[in-house]
Formats: sequence, C-alpha cells, structure tokens
Amino acid sequence: MNSTKTEDQSTAHLTALRERVVERMAREKISTRSLATILGMAHQSISRWLKATHRDGESEAVTAAFSSWMSATRAPEPSETFVTTPAARKVIGALAHARKRRDMVCVYGGPGVGKTRSIRHFQATSADGVWVATMTPSSSALVSSLEAVAEAVGVRDVGGGARRLSHAIRRQVGGRGGIIIIDESQHLSMAAVEELRAIHDACGVALALVGNETSYARLTGGTRAANYAQIYSRIGMRLFVHKPTRDDVVAICKALGVTNKDSVAFLERLAMRPGALRGVCKCIQLAQDMRDDDVTDVPVDELRDACLQLGTEV
Repeated sequence: MNSTKTEDQSTAHLTALRERVVERMAREKISTRSLATILGMAHQSISRWLKATHRDGESEAVTAAFSSWMSATRAPEPSETFVTTPAARKVIGALAHARKRRDMVCVYGGPGVGKTRSIRHFQATSADGVWVATMTPSSSALVSSLEAVAEAVGVRDVGGGARRLSHAIRRQVGGRGGIIIIDESQHLSMAAVEELRAIHDACGVALALVGNETSYARLTGGTRAANYAQIYSRIGMRLFVHKPTRDDVVAICKALGVTNKDSVAFLERLAMRPGALRGVCKCIQLAQDMRDDDVTDVPVDELRDACLQLGTEV
C-alpha cells in the first residue's frame, strides 16, 4: 500500500514538473533543441521525456536536469526606461509603414542610436504579429539563421534543413498581416537574406532588416553585388539613423529628470562619442544611483565622474 502510494506521488510529481516545463517553454518560446543545448543533453532524450516516452534508466537524469532548470531563478531584467526620441520615432515609423504595406524596409546606422530599443518598444506595444529575431555571428549561415527566425515566430522542432524550415515559417506567418524584424542583420549571409526575401514574397509578410551600415552597403550603389538586385528592388523604405541629434539628447534628459543646462550640454557632447544615446542613458542612471538622495537633476561634475567609471572621458 505504502509502496503504491509512493509510486503514485512520484508519478504525480513528474507529471506536474512536465506541465510546468512545457508551460515555461511556451512562455519563453524555447524549442526542444534549444533546451537540449541549455541542459547539455541529447535532443532525443529531452523530446522523449516531454512526451513521457523515455527509456528505462533515462528518466532520472533528465528529471534532475529539468528540476534544476525550473528551480533556477532568472536574473532580473535591468529597469529600462524607453524614451521616444526623434530617432526612435523614425525607426518605429519605418516598422509601422512596413507592416501596414507588407513591405520590406532597411533600417541602418551606428551603434547606440536606439534601434534595438525602438524595436523592442514597437513589439511590446503592437498587437500579435511582430516577430523579432536577433542575429549573431553564429547564426549567419542559412540554416542557423532560419532556425533563429523559426524560433522567433513560434515554430518548434522542425528538422530537415533550410527547405523545411522556410516552409514552416511561411505557414506560421502567412496571412497574419505581421512583420518579421531581423536585428543585427549585418551578420546574415547572402543566402540567408535571399531566403528571407523569398519568404516575404511568398506569403506577404512584412520584413525589416535592421543593422549597421555594413548591412545596407552590400545592397546599394556601385558596390552592390548582382545577387542582391532582387532584394534591393523590393526595399520600399531606407532609413539611415546617423549620429544622435540635440533633440534626441534633450528628450532623454527630460524623461530622466536632467534639466541643468551645463549637464545637458555635457551629455550632448557625450552623445557624439562611441555608445551614443546608450552611453547617455547609462551615464545619467549611474550618476543618479551614486547620489545619496532621490534628486534626478545631477550636476555636470557627477556626470563626469560617472563617465569615468564607465570608461569614457568627455
């Protein structure tokens, strides 16, 4: 009797754990392949455990790995105040235009001008159908880039290479009036860009390529490769976000409570340094955190000290 009761409790615990794992995977859009990498286990073992078809002797190790993963607390996201600067309005406007017209847009410029924050804000404040895939050097190849896009749009466990991934993405996004946003698009290979263009053409999903100047230089002017001609002709809007303007800095200062004229002038100079508006936000927030009171309007000498701690000198 006791033995049976213990077995029932163990089964109930395992079922409850499995349900919580599946719920978290859906919430955080984690595929079984990604989870296998996170846990350092074989994809097949993870898949069998989730389907409750695991082999004898396999369950214990997988269950322990999942228990540790579920009990691990995620690091809290740093508080991030989004400021609708003139530059941010331009980026958001380009994304909204692309989605409305089911068009392709290219947004490019230097680091720290607010492209990524604007993308996140656009996604957070839009209805369903804004999918963001951030590329890295490791996702530059065709299959790995499509895997990143597939995960972003909610496609999971699709094997078989680029063709199956591409078709799965098309089925998922087709007819939904959405937009796929590729951040850090300078990492994409030519084959990956072409396949994304084909997905855009096939199902009418809007597409935004967002990255640095390299991501656009390949598509334009006399240096444009012939292979990019079809992509170049489909780009309905090209937005170059250059260096921050004074209005961008003033908007951030106002939002974060900095009104001192000397401080604002100092931050305008800081915005011209590497890091741009990102550096301005970090400097203000660090200077405010270093104070003993809740005053947000920090004097210029405290901003300068904060810059030095951030490794920047103005």
